[in-house]
Amino acid sequence: MNSKVNNKIQGFLINDDFINYIVNPNLILKEIWDDFFISHPEMIPIATEAQNILLGINQYSELSEHETKSMENKIFEKCGLIS
Repeated sequence: MNSKVNNKIQGFLINDDFINYIVNPNLILKEIWDDFFISHPEMIPIATEAQNILLGINQYSELSEHETKSMENKIFEKCGLIS
């Protein structure tokens, strides 16, 4: 996977609305994401990969050490644990 795709996957993985849509979906989130994917069909495979990660389906995705650290830092920043 190239870094541009990894960055897009990371974007989904730190998006609270996307996480809730996958983990605890409701009608409002379904409508929001359905509209998003209609407008951006090229993002469906990337969102599917992020969904698989969130659900533990794709346990064999390997990120480089740099990619792992980058994602970790983004999550910590999003949670307000680092600035």
